[in-house]
Amino acid sequence: MQRPPKVNPKKYLWWCCILHVINDGYIASLSLLLPFIAKDLDLTYTESGLLKTAIHGAISVAQVPAGFLAERFGDIVMLGLGGLWFSFSYMILFLAFSYSFTLILILSAGVGGGVYHPVGTALVSNAYLDGESGSAISTLNFFGDVGKAIFPFLAGVLVVRFGWRVNCVVLGMVGLGTSILYLLFFRREIRLKRLSLEVSGDQFDKTSRRWGIAQPGQFTLYSVLGLLDNGIRSAVTTFLGFLLIEKRGIQESSVGGMMSLVFLGGALGKLLCGLSIQKFGVKKIILVTEILMVLGCFVLPMIPSRWILLLFLPLFGFMLNGTSSVIYVGVAPTLRSEFRSRGYALHYTLSFLSSAITPYLFGLVGDAYGLNTIFHATAIVMLLGLPLVFFLKERENFDKKSR
Repeated sequence: MQRPPKVNPKKYLWWCCILHVINDGYIASLSLLLPFIAKDLDLTYTESGLLKTAIHGAISVAQVPAGFLAERFGDIVMLGLGGLWFSFSYMILFLAFSYSFTLILILSAGVGGGVYHPVGTALVSNAYLDGESGSAISTLNFFGDVGKAIFPFLAGVLVVRFGWRVNCVVLGMVGLGTSILYLLFFRREIRLKRLSLEVSGDQFDKTSRRWGIAQPGQFTLYSVLGLLDNGIRSAVTTFLGFLLIEKRGIQESSVGGMMSLVFLGGALGKLLCGLSIQKFGVKKIILVTEILMVLGCFVLPMIPSRWILLLFLPLFGFMLNGTSSVIYVGVAPTLRSEFRSRGYALHYTLSFLSSAITPYLFGLVGDAYGLNTIFHATAIVMLLGLPLVFFLKERENFDKKSR
């Protein structure tokens, strides 16, 4: 793939990074808000898990249509509209005084949040040459976890001082303002449907016309691993706040900071693991990070000291999130460049469906067997999926087929 003339890839990368901070920041902050919403509305673990299921379910359903709409109306405008929708829905959560209305608003937020990942990742991937896309996507994923660190910290401060409803208004306005500035910055390119890339005639087979998948076997493996990885991470982050408050006696005012340590470690994990692919390869990084994550899930409920917990959480976040960056980079060469929006939409849909289902399922486990069992069960599920890693090919073995 050759970069078209007059395309400055950095401006697309940095704006997508900023929007990634907002998008993933909202999703992460909702995990922090769940214990406070549950207390306010008197919810069970299962009902709380269903709220997390709702946003990830809506994100999953929205991603494939978002990928197709991006081909019709353009990546740039779809990213802006998705950001506006997500921010507005998040902001009006302050009106949710019943469980049913809270569920509806979170579903609406998920629809807006479903636009970013397939469209933003495809935009950045297409803006860079094949050899440069790995570091660009790793940088993009790093900023997603920056949002996961910043927004829960801000939410933790706001929710203690002013309540979770005021938090939604303040952070929602941040996203609205950012989305408007983004659309104004790209106002002259708003009609651009796709970055112009040179495409060879042999790329237009039936599979690529449908989903843009050049390597179905490898795409399936990466998608199954992404499904497991995202599902486990979603369940763990959903109930981590409950574990800190109920089992470790952490004050509510400190929960945001403690969870931010996990997300900060996750941000570093995504960046460093993604940048290390060329040196160590996909298989080794995924295998090591997932094994350490499994061990972390077993150890986390047993940590007795808060000081040890402060040291452990960033390391746990590193392993919990680092794998995802490697998976996203690995998916890129399995897709045809001209159809990456829909290919990434399919991949992210499968991942977010898992993220939607697991909080509810593990919430049932927690209600039946206790909070600690949730973390033990997530470790066992991930352990069962590890053998799939050995069937992955390294990028250089199939990179050419995606061009």
